Amino acid sequence: MARDLSGHGNDLRVRLLHDSASKALTWSGDHHREQPAHASLRVDGGKSPDRGAILTTSAQAPLNSLTFTSGFTIETFIKLPEPFEGDHAWMGILSWEGRNGDAGKTTGWSTEEPTCSLNVTPEPFLQFVLYPHVQDADPTSWSHALPVGRWTHIAVVNNGHRTVMYVDGSKIARNPSQSATGIATLGKPFVIGGTQFAEQFGQGFCGWIGDTRIVNRALAPKDFMAPSA
Repeated sequence: MARDLSGHGNDLRVRLLHDSASKALTWSGDHHREQPAHASLRVDGGKSPDRGAILTTSAQAPLNSLTFTSGFTIETFIKLPEPFEGDHAWMGILSWEGRNGDAGKTTGWSTEEPTCSLNVTPEPFLQFVLYPHVQDADPTSWSHALPVGRWTHIAVVNNGHRTVMYVDGSKIARNPSQSATGIATLGKPFVIGGTQFAEQFGQGFCGWIGDTRIVNRALAPKDFMAPSA
């Protein structure tokens, strides 16, 4: 079990996906130079067959039901392997379990998507999809292509009205203009290392994941775990 170092009781538990062996999730001393913890988790996820490992909060974790209507900041550190081989399209970095359709959302790409997820596209770009607590919408942020073989800091900041993604402290260009207030969480677990579709996990993340933090307010870049001037 991974302890919630904030003391809020959102401890994480390991779950292997499908028939994955325990080596799908291992401790690593590799880390971003700005990480508070000088370590990370190496996750060996993939397709054909689907495999990997995730960390989830318990069913009773306080984080599960927070709606963040006053804003939020979600931060994490990731590193993609070099070479980045195989089909890892749309692998999840973090998400909440559940279907946005069960939260009453009808206008997004699919009602089977979770209400909030950070994913890696085939290019590989970052995709952050949000189904807000208030609006029936799915404002989505898209980054530039990620580097492989080196650490990247990601921050998603919402001020209660709009969401902005930062990569290595720089605001990306493709942030949505749609309003977004809160996250339509359904009281289900928060997940690191995967994203559901139709309440099922396929592949897991492939690479390294470092410190991950969720704050119930919008942080300025100077206050990120990897602060920028």
